[in-house]
Amino acid sequence: MKPAKATHEQLKRHNRQMLLRAIFSREVNNRAALAQVTGLAKPTVSDLIAELIDEGLLVEGGHGESTESGGKRPRLLEFVPTARQVIGISLEPNLASGVLSNLDGQIVARHYASLSGVQGEMAVMLLIEAINGLIAQLDAPLLCLGVGVPGIVEHETGIVRSATSLGWRNLALASMLGQRYEVPVYLGNNTELAAMSQLAFGSESGVRNLVTVLVNSAVEVGIALDGAAYHSGGDIGCLRVDGGAGDDGRLDSFLGWDYVQRRAGELRRIYPDTLLPASDLTYLHLRYAAAHDDPAALQIYEQLTDYLAQVFAWVIGLLRPDHLALAGPITDLGMPLLHLAGEKAERLLQPELIQAVTFSLAGSANLSAIGAVAQALQNELGILS
Repeated sequence: MKPAKATHEQLKRHNRQMLLRAIFSREVNNRAALAQVTGLAKPTVSDLIAELIDEGLLVEGGHGESTESGGKRPRLLEFVPTARQVIGISLEPNLASGVLSNLDGQIVARHYASLSGVQGEMAVMLLIEAINGLIAQLDAPLLCLGVGVPGIVEHETGIVRSATSLGWRNLALASMLGQRYEVPVYLGNNTELAAMSQLAFGSESGVRNLVTVLVNSAVEVGIALDGAAYHSGGDIGCLRVDGGAGDDGRLDSFLGWDYVQRRAGELRRIYPDTLLPASDLTYLHLRYAAAHDDPAALQIYEQLTDYLAQVFAWVIGLLRPDHLALAGPITDLGMPLLHLAGEKAERLLQPELIQAVTFSLAGSANLSAIGAVAQALQNELGILS
């Protein structure tokens, strides 16, 4: 079967993205260099650059240096990150968090809305309210929307196949929002987008393959391979594991917040003088107590790291990432949790495989929303790869 030929519009879009990416990354900064780097004909480069300047995405600056052979000094080209803006929204089981971003990922506004107990059409309406709250703060035309959802998402069609916490099944969300706002809309799984966020805008240099392990009420894995989100990550909390105090053997029964609360209650009866409070317990309480050698807190740390180590070993053994980030409220437990889990993972896998990976805590509450911005920018302008 012969592959389908690209249409003229597809080819033009690809060429525009190549030029924008080269200038955005500061690889080159003038028309002649663009033609040389991209392999495009000079007239094609000139025509596309003229379009991008007319659209405000590029501007001409001063003059560059002449080549060794002399000749006319080239006009320098600069990317304009404020020419358009992008909205990214992340829908969690209880919270909608949104960001308004310039084209370089700089966040200029944030918006939060409670989703506690909200499902179905009401959840859609709250999503629209969150988007409208950010649209009201636009300083430039809206380029596109990115939306992250906790569940199974078909990113090609923009259909949410299943988002249990929101009561959504087979919801054509991208089409619905696209018709309402008349801009392209891109969907993704929250954890995949969290990985994309760190790859696109994170501080880890030289990372191309990154995995995010998200722990909240669920346990999810997001994968970004070779600079792009890999759309086959998601919830692994249903995996059965041996040992522990869970009722059904599921991984999320040992790592989720419900387990921490239940286990703290059990240990409080054994250690009545524990520093863990009897009500309104948080991860920060647990971190403080463990730092003061509280036996109940230390036991919870041990048990959490036992299961995190298994997840880390599975992920690293299968995917060989350059970097692994732990995300979610559990990051409030700090680097000691990450170090201990990494040490235990070395006992489950070849130590050199673990040692080849760098680790970090990804504590941003807007991680998936920023990832939604990154995915939208990449799909629309192609500037991030």
